[in-house]
Amino acid sequence: MTAELKVSELSVTYGDVAAVRIDELSLDAGEFGVLLGPSGAGKTSSLKAIAGLLPGAAGAVHLGGRDISRTAPEERDIAMCFESYALYPHLTVRKNLEFPLRAPRRVRELTAQERRRRVDEVADVLGLGQLLERRPAQLSGGQRQRVSLGRALVRRPTLLLLDEPISHLDAKLRNGMRAELKRMQRDMGVTTLFATPDQGEAFALGDRVFVLDAGELRQVGEPTELYLRPSNVRVAELLGAPRINLVDGEVRGQRVTVLGLERPAEGLRDGPVLVGLRPADLTVGGHRELEAAVVAVQPLGNAAIVTVKVSGQTLRVLTQGAFDEWQVGDAVGLGVRSGSLLLFDPVTTMCVKAGI
Repeated sequence: MTAELKVSELSVTYGDVAAVRIDELSLDAGEFGVLLGPSGAGKTSSLKAIAGLLPGAAGAVHLGGRDISRTAPEERDIAMCFESYALYPHLTVRKNLEFPLRAPRRVRELTAQERRRRVDEVADVLGLGQLLERRPAQLSGGQRQRVSLGRALVRRPTLLLLDEPISHLDAKLRNGMRAELKRMQRDMGVTTLFATPDQGEAFALGDRVFVLDAGELRQVGEPTELYLRPSNVRVAELLGAPRINLVDGEVRGQRVTVLGLERPAEGLRDGPVLVGLRPADLTVGGHRELEAAVVAVQPLGNAAIVTVKVSGQTLRVLTQGAFDEWQVGDAVGLGVRSGSLLLFDPVTTMCVKAGI
């Protein structure tokens, strides 16, 4: 079973500190939503409030059209998985998976045969079929994480909440688990809200991404939309790696000038603007659109972050290929991809033009 989620006027307060203030958040039935934000943004508090685990939280939560705002956590038909595995070390994988089905209400609803069938089904989806008689100490980190997920899924929840469930895995395991999570969610069709500080993870998994910062939703949309058309400076800073370059520019006579470069800017009032230049949209060498000097080179294997200075401004450039092509002190040409500039109001920080 799957259902839509609607949250409105959600707030979480710790003492005098307002940790979360979300006017509206909704997920379609079967959608994979990602709550993206830095540490301290309020991601965990938001998930716990939706699950009913924070008594002091206020607001309305509707799941499948049913108001569950005042429903006890165990009655909400929501499963939540945390970063910690929280597995019982003395139980086998099978018994760990079955544990949620042994709650008094579940025991009344399900026979022993039905519980076993559910465990087998989830184990098959997660690739745990050959590990059911092992104990957690005999499993790898990725396998233990799948058991933790399976324990949430075996309940067949209407809504699955995942709080940074793979952030502690190494890069190789994390990439593999991303693919497994996406496949698993599609196979089971469960409405899912996944919290992470990793924008790469958010873009890889999310049908839609909810950008949370300082307890407030800054923007909601599909990953590509958020990257190309961020609503404000903060969203632009949170999306993209390396971080976006922000430099001062000027609009005069329907044209914007930045770093000595001019581009058309129809429809904008004359005055100062803040210009966003993503490192991936800049090139070093080749066409000399701007003159720059290399001040640092950070190798990334088959790519590098080259830091340059142009017109007194320091910019990060994400390059592909051999990093030893550039040395500190080199004079180089700097190119700016057409249609890549983002213009922000320097006072409100809102985006006033994208794709310049």
